[in-house]
Amino acid sequence: MTFSRLQLSFVIILFIGISNHVLMLPHLLFVAKRDAWVCVLVGYGILLIWGMILFFIMSRNKQKMKLATWIAKRAGRVVSASIMFIYFFHISIIALISFYDFITSIKIYFLPLTPQWIVVLPFLLLCVWGASSNLKTIVYSATFLLPIVWILGYFVAFSTISNKDYSYMFPILVNGSSPIISGITVVLGGSVDILLILLLQQYVSKPFKLWQLLLLITILLGLILGPLLGSIASFGPNVAAVLRFPAFEQWRLVELGEHVSHLDFFAVFQFISGAVIRVSLCLYFLKDIGFTSNKVKSIVFWSASTSLFFIGILPISDLWVQTAIGTYFYPGLLLIGIILTLSLFVISFLPQKVKGTEAV
Repeated sequence: MTFSRLQLSFVIILFIGISNHVLMLPHLLFVAKRDAWVCVLVGYGILLIWGMILFFIMSRNKQKMKLATWIAKRAGRVVSASIMFIYFFHISIIALISFYDFITSIKIYFLPLTPQWIVVLPFLLLCVWGASSNLKTIVYSATFLLPIVWILGYFVAFSTISNKDYSYMFPILVNGSSPIISGITVVLGGSVDILLILLLQQYVSKPFKLWQLLLLITILLGLILGPLLGSIASFGPNVAAVLRFPAFEQWRLVELGEHVSHLDFFAVFQFISGAVIRVSLCLYFLKDIGFTSNKVKSIVFWSASTSLFFIGILPISDLWVQTAIGTYFYPGLLLIGIILTLSLFVISFLPQKVKGTEAV
């Protein structure tokens, strides 16, 4: 079962785009405020270099082997298991936070009086259905949903242009380098998700080319920069920095003539589309990442799904979660990204071992 590069790119854009749009934006604005867009540009330059390293690692797996197998053939099973454990930890954390963030946003903005489990259960069942069948369901869903999400994104951007004042972008760097460094950490930490492309390499019909990978990174950074500039220009840097979901707040500014407004329900469609693809793919990865036994895969899958259910219904303080994400989540992701990239980069130089021989 293989897919085209375009199809898998659609999956990656929805998977990471929802994080860049919704999860990352308030934290980036909070730490960097007006300088946030500068952080994105600096982070973009670093990510282009990182993308070249990632391309080199991908090019060393010409046989398109499963990542765990490719590592095991070069560095042994222990190293393979260790790296897959880091991947497993990374995916588990982003699945929990993405699921929690979606449920919280629906509760805050649209269904504040609805019992939590009524929101949690159908969304979770949708994700479980997407992940339990096969990757084809996720890929085809993303291929259908992304163009609509993209059109709606341009619609909100252009229809609110009269409410924007881009003079809010300047002056920059008035608070020194500290906000810039913190903001770049958020941008790079949130972009570590692109390492999951290595887990999809076995499903792509033709290998990605360097320019395609760099274009993908450019699009993903554009998904941060676009709503970020829109939020600052619409609300000012200080107000935007305290909004829980600044990207979706822009939907509340949309008006068509004098009689049509309150179109923010389109934001729900965008949010559900991205969240379903993100959580479904996380569940799929968790069961597929390195386990061979179907029984173990099933246990992992249903344990992860049950954990998501409890994360969704437990009365967790959102203030506490947001503080933890801002303080530990993005720096932790960046550390994971550095460890994985360096490890895989070194492994890519190792010769492939063949059974019965030392190496080739």
